[in-house]
Amino acid sequence: MMRGFRSALLAAVVLVVTACAGHSDGEQASVTATILPVKFLVEQIVGDGVKINLLVPPGSSPETYEPTPQQMKRLSSSSLLFSTGVMDFEQQLVADLSAEMKNVEIVDLSQGIELIADGHTHHGHGADPHIWTSPRNLRVMAQHIYEALKAVYPDSSAYDTRYATLTSSLDSLDLQIERIVAGAHHRTFLIYHPALAYLARDYGLTQETIERDGKEPSAEQLKNIVDMARREGLEKVFYQRQFSQSSVSSIAREIGATTVEIDPLAENVVKNLYQITQEITE
Repeated sequence: MMRGFRSALLAAVVLVVTACAGHSDGEQASVTATILPVKFLVEQIVGDGVKINLLVPPGSSPETYEPTPQQMKRLSSSSLLFSTGVMDFEQQLVADLSAEMKNVEIVDLSQGIELIADGHTHHGHGADPHIWTSPRNLRVMAQHIYEALKAVYPDSSAYDTRYATLTSSLDSLDLQIERIVAGAHHRTFLIYHPALAYLARDYGLTQETIERDGKEPSAEQLKNIVDMARREGLEKVFYQRQFSQSSVSSIAREIGATTVEIDPLAENVVKNLYQITQEITE
């Protein structure tokens, strides 16, 4: 869909849903999260006291996401929109909606995180968008979520306890990953799409990617990848659930490695990062 048409469509949807928006006295308060890992963080703090809407559904890719009218209607009745702030669809959404949905406060969870420059030209922000793949970034994101919720719902003392529990869990995950990496036989891993750059940077891992600048590798690049993998003794080639296994199968066979599916967008981000780190370092 062309960007101009997409913007016009979104604007039309916004005008319709905002005209119908509004909370009834008995309606449960609601907020919106753009992706599952963000929804998980919000849920850990609010419990079941606030309804959490999700924009990108499970199994979908944020890179091809298009909001539905029903999602826009739910967004229009939310008090907060929690966004990673660095994915293209989020930036376009904010640009299209901020003038029309002034009742929705947009919370950019990337603030205060040292972003990694992104070589993928299709990411307009210029930064790697996968900020939720490091526990240290998750702590920053959780703090933004907590502070925004407390500002909107200041009487909810339960948030304090839940936030403390969440930060303790993230601190524990940070230490667990440090220990896993410290005892690893190798710290280099090969992945199709560069989704784990923040995990690699924060814990001394080296992420080697098959996809280069958003494109399939050339024959020469492919040879260099295979040579590197053999030299490093890599036995796994990782690919994301949102991509096809066929993209990595031939490379894995040439290396003599197995393909391993991971899902960086899985909802329970704490459990997921622990399991991914174990897979990388085994």
